[in-house]
Amino acid sequence: MLAVLTMTASAGRLEKAFEALHAFDYFKAKELFTKETAKNPAAAWYGLSVITGRADNPFYQLDSSLAAIRRSMQAYGTLDERGRMRIAKLGVDQASIQAQLEHIGASAWKQVVDRDRLQDYDRFIADYHGSSYVEQAVDRRNELAFEEARRLNTAEAFKTFLQAYPDAKEAFGARSRLQEAIFREAVPDGTISQYEQFIKDHPDSPHVRDAQDMLLKLNTPNGTPEEFAAFIRRYPDNPNVPEAWRSMYASYTKVLSVENITRFLKEHPDYPFINELMTDYKVASMVLYPFRQGGRWGFIDQAAVERIKAEFDYAEPFHFNQAQVGLAGRSGSVNKLGKPVVPIIYDDMLDYREGMATVELNGLQGAVDRNGKLTVPVAFEEVGDFDHGLAVAAKQGKYGYINPNGEEMIPFGFDGAMRFHNGLAVVTKENLSGVIDVKGAVVVPFAYDWVEGFIDRPFSRVRKDGHMGIIDRFGEVVVAVEHDHVGTFCNGLALVVDKGKAGYVGPTGNWVIPQRYDANALTINMGDFHLGLARVLSGGKWGMVDTLGNRVLPAQYEDVGLLSGGIIPVKRKGKWGYVKRSMASVVDFKYDQAWPLQNGYGRVEAGGLFGLIDSTGKEVIKPQFKSMADVVNGVLVVSGEKGTGVVDHAGRVIVPLIYESATLVDQVLVKVMLDGHMAYLRLDRGDFLWKEEGFGVRSAQQGDASP
Repeated sequence: MLAVLTMTASAGRLEKAFEALHAFDYFKAKELFTKETAKNPAAAWYGLSVITGRADNPFYQLDSSLAAIRRSMQAYGTLDERGRMRIAKLGVDQASIQAQLEHIGASAWKQVVDRDRLQDYDRFIADYHGSSYVEQAVDRRNELAFEEARRLNTAEAFKTFLQAYPDAKEAFGARSRLQEAIFREAVPDGTISQYEQFIKDHPDSPHVRDAQDMLLKLNTPNGTPEEFAAFIRRYPDNPNVPEAWRSMYASYTKVLSVENITRFLKEHPDYPFINELMTDYKVASMVLYPFRQGGRWGFIDQAAVERIKAEFDYAEPFHFNQAQVGLAGRSGSVNKLGKPVVPIIYDDMLDYREGMATVELNGLQGAVDRNGKLTVPVAFEEVGDFDHGLAVAAKQGKYGYINPNGEEMIPFGFDGAMRFHNGLAVVTKENLSGVIDVKGAVVVPFAYDWVEGFIDRPFSRVRKDGHMGIIDRFGEVVVAVEHDHVGTFCNGLALVVDKGKAGYVGPTGNWVIPQRYDANALTINMGDFHLGLARVLSGGKWGMVDTLGNRVLPAQYEDVGLLSGGIIPVKRKGKWGYVKRSMASVVDFKYDQAWPLQNGYGRVEAGGLFGLIDSTGKEVIKPQFKSMADVVNGVLVVSGEKGTGVVDHAGRVIVPLIYESATLVDQVLVKVMLDGHMAYLRLDRGDFLWKEEGFGVRSAQQGDASP
């Protein structure tokens, strides 16, 4: 009977405690709840947690509130169904306990966010496990830790970060920065001995090739044959030794002559590329041109003597002493003696890069070296260009990277891949793009819809969810990925367009020129800086600004071209002219179109006819031609009423304007076509070097001017 009375009294006290709590009588509620913690711990500790978790009473203390709700949760877990039903009538159940924990977590989270300190996030993560805010706390904690590591910018700082937070999203950038810091700290003075020691101590570092490249640079500051020879003797295993040999050979043979080749071979009899040298020796003074005879192709020399018999389906011009040719539907290459270098057995052959050329056979690809040796087996679906000894390749629908021997260097685990530029390559997985280094380590995580790549610059444009931004080579966001359009960095600034407004940011993402200019499709296509100037649109008119945002040309033109040769093509009232940066007029507004200067001359067009001006604005050729190419080596290919020919920069006819086409071959020859037949004309003499059989016959029969 006494036990029943005790339980009844206890239950009544618990109900009174909750009544007091609902009435905001916190003193009474706290007293009653405290007395009940032994007999009804789940409900009592819950009530105490509510009291200490509310900021409207003197008992407010989040740590106490957290401790109380933890004890409530523990006690609730030991209750049987009857016990849980009894306190459920008072509003205490699993859901309310969890809600109280979330409430405490939210209050604590606000305090932590306001302080924004790493140690506070750490404590929150430890204390509030189970809270929905823990994931955010982990992310922000990691961000702060990475910011501190970046501020210190030492190998030890990045190593400590990675040890503490190996799963952080910043770990990708931290690993790259760790390797960079190890490299940087190992070579503080950039001396030869430091680079040598780095290679010895860190043979697996992705920066080993950088160190090896620096050894070549430091040991050959003047690029003399003696320096290259010393480098080869000192570093026989350096991958730049072939480059050193070829550079030394090139310094001897800037003028490719038998005498220079002989002198080099006498002084360096151990030259490893003797076959290349012997080929050069044989053809040192020979210049060959493709010619066609009876529908077959061969090569003639500068005296029109047939040097390689016309027996090929096609023949390309010579490059690096080889010419691609085709025979019976197959492709390969020959040297200047007409001997096959790359066997003529492939379905296709691409141009050489880093001494390697991709070949294709029966739908699969491989690669050959300059000697025609198949070093990469024809076993891949794709083989790309080599860069620093690596080429992207595809096998069974996946992409990876191989070396010049066809060996897998980076596993075939990507859905797409681009070739390396400056030691970095863009790769894709599951429709998202990232970036890897030459070791295959992820530098930029797979988080973007598109990554442009680090081509000739340390930055890359990216796109995500329809917005663009810029990242650096460590994957750090330089320009936030939140803009409608972002241009590439030119002259240190990048175009940024949002909601029809354009401005420019610097390499740190800072606004150098605010978005005060208008933007349209032309801005996106032509708004990047060029030679220190950018075209800007304001009030429907175009002008130009410099890299400081200073106005160079006021926004008063209908269109503006690019600065070249000191003058700028501009359009006003429907006509084009040229002005200087000072706005001084150089050419009156009288042309229907005007182009930037090329090689000191600018093309102009009036009434559908083309002419030419020089850099002073003088009209050296009046508009008179139906078409006109840019000046090359002082001459231009132009077209008139009767056909195409060549004139000099003063408009004097060198090759009559009577041909179907004219193509400049070099400084000596131009190839012309007439009636579907070809011929070579000497530019200096104006006469024919060689004519294909049937050239000009039909035109002569029809009474046209005979060439």
